[in-house]
Amino acid sequence: MIRVVIVDGFSSGKFVAKGLSEQGCVLMHVASSVNLDSYYYNGFDYGLYDQMIVNVDPATTLASVERFAPQFIIAGAETGVLLADALNERLQLPYCNDFDKSQARRNKYDMIQCITHGQLPAARQFIAGTWELAQGWIRHHGRFPVVIKPLESAGADGVFICDDWHDCEVAVENLLGTTNKLNIPNTQVLIQEYLVGLEYVVNMVSLNGQPLVTEVVRYQKQRTKNGGILYDIDELISSESAVYPVLVDYTLAVVRCLGIRNGPSHAEVMFTEEGPKLVEIAARTDGILRPGVSRQTTGLGQIDAVVLSITAPEVFAQLLAKPFDYRLLQHTYNVCLINRVPGCFDKELFVSELLKLESFFDVVFYVETGQQIGVTQNVFSQPGTVYLVHADPSVIAADYRRIRILEHHGVYLTSG
Repeated sequence: MIRVVIVDGFSSGKFVAKGLSEQGCVLMHVASSVNLDSYYYNGFDYGLYDQMIVNVDPATTLASVERFAPQFIIAGAETGVLLADALNERLQLPYCNDFDKSQARRNKYDMIQCITHGQLPAARQFIAGTWELAQGWIRHHGRFPVVIKPLESAGADGVFICDDWHDCEVAVENLLGTTNKLNIPNTQVLIQEYLVGLEYVVNMVSLNGQPLVTEVVRYQKQRTKNGGILYDIDELISSESAVYPVLVDYTLAVVRCLGIRNGPSHAEVMFTEEGPKLVEIAARTDGILRPGVSRQTTGLGQIDAVVLSITAPEVFAQLLAKPFDYRLLQHTYNVCLINRVPGCFDKELFVSELLKLESFFDVVFYVETGQQIGVTQNVFSQPGTVYLVHADPSVIAADYRRIRILEHHGVYLTSG
């Protein structure tokens, strides 16, 4: 039996765990910290794991993992990346990434510096621990907007697009001295050039340095009144799209530069007038993915590909030999719910309306009926995600508009 340690098997990592379990793997779960946000445990299936531990002391954690004797150690979510790298380095397991680039795969400043040194196009940037230092770089940069965000974060947590000096000062003050959703103190902020263009996601799974592209997705986002970012739509694009090879070639270079040799990578790339430029990349699966949707739209998504790379490497190698990455079987939108008014959540009426949509495939809620919810500020405060799948993209677009109309009328809010 294949023995796998999953560090923080949350978000889409729980589907990786389920897939591995279904293939007969014996699993151990390591929570990277006792202080993880409760958000991460939504939908977590404790029954998948033969053993579970919490990392309190690194030496004790290492000893427990060594006793389990895994052949693989992977990160299930962003919070687990560094610990998974460290455990792989100590146990010298072959399914790993270059340890000397571990920090650059998590710290967004180091990440961009690394690919810049690798001669890849990237945004100009600066780190600052005070407003005065930030102000100096912004003045030298000489134009707005700029992006201000934590050095380490996920899901657009703490990311602000700032149009003027006031926005910048507020963003810096709101971040410094706080702790983000990864439970990391924001002692410095990252200030970056604002990249103008269309944003895409390029998902891959690598095995022994050979990457398989599983999805290229076009993002649509919205901005909040205070400059924050809301995810709106993820739209899977065809591998025959004109931008596809350009995005893939650039992302392949980024993956190699950052030493991602095994397992998943999730890159956000802005396609600017000058070509692709990295927003950020993570050595884990795309959090919004669901295997059932992928099977309907491409036949094999990133989550199932990770499972294959571990349990059936010879089958994975056959996929690498194919002349194309994937074919679009059906179109899809992942629609991120955006709540505009505080209230009490109730899914019943909303679900009944979703079932009337021709392209409706699935919905995942991150809150419970009867729970008070606030205005959506980021991915962590989204009420849920709706998955639309259909052969006709115009049907999906119409159903998307219907969802936003329903939201406008408060379909999942009650006066309770």
